[in-house]
Amino acid sequence: MPSPDTPRTEPWLVTQWHSFFNAWVFFSRLPPPPGIRFDDALLNHSSRYFTWVGAILGLMLALVVMAAGTLWTWPVAVALMLAFSLLLTGAFHEDGLADTFDGFGGGFTREAVLTIMKDSRLGTYGAAALVVTLLIRWLAWTTLFEQGLSPWWALPLIAAWSRFWAISTLWTLPYARDDNSKSKPLATRFDTGASVLALVPVMGLVWWLSPMQLLGLALGALLLRALLNRWFMRRIQGYTGDCLGAAQQLQETLAVLILLAFIA
Repeated sequence: MPSPDTPRTEPWLVTQWHSFFNAWVFFSRLPPPPGIRFDDALLNHSSRYFTWVGAILGLMLALVVMAAGTLWTWPVAVALMLAFSLLLTGAFHEDGLADTFDGFGGGFTREAVLTIMKDSRLGTYGAAALVVTLLIRWLAWTTLFEQGLSPWWALPLIAAWSRFWAISTLWTLPYARDDNSKSKPLATRFDTGASVLALVPVMGLVWWLSPMQLLGLALGALLLRALLNRWFMRRIQGYTGDCLGAAQQLQETLAVLILLAFIA
């Protein structure tokens, strides 16, 4: 009988199956199938599936908004879509956005910023960031649908796209906390293989875009990534899980604005 310390050996596809559903449970509030194994090693490995989870959630949101659009006006349909998005993820990324802005806005030292970010209470900076990003997304999506463009395909694209650029923070920044945060298992370098796998759902969706649209999205994402990473390093010398949530929300907001500028 093998000892508990014996390394687990299993087929590669089995490991990927468990890793994907570790990401599924971590980044959404949807249940996994029976028999999924959960541990820090799999969670560490699962960050490459962040974009895959995002694309699937985006498809669900597309179904919701298109169905709601047959019953109500587009402003109502988009509001329901955004509400459903919060339910699907448990406002996980929005919580990271609010915590990041509360910490960076209210803390004057690195230690103070990290302490405020762990506080579960919502402050003025975080509330303002939530209101502004949700309002921009509601207005942008409503405009797109009201003009008859019906960009259902943009929902899974932007969901995967924004998550890719958020998780790319792991390419260059160190993890900022020394404690056992729930996000610490994700705090590893994002290697080439993981990056390629994370890009697959994005590349499968970008064929909807023209070259100019893709170039605009890429330039915007790169610029925002550079600004956020500089901000994170200057204030806390790295990133936390909340920073990843903030990056995802800001990348999503910027992406829909750029798409609106091109399409509308």
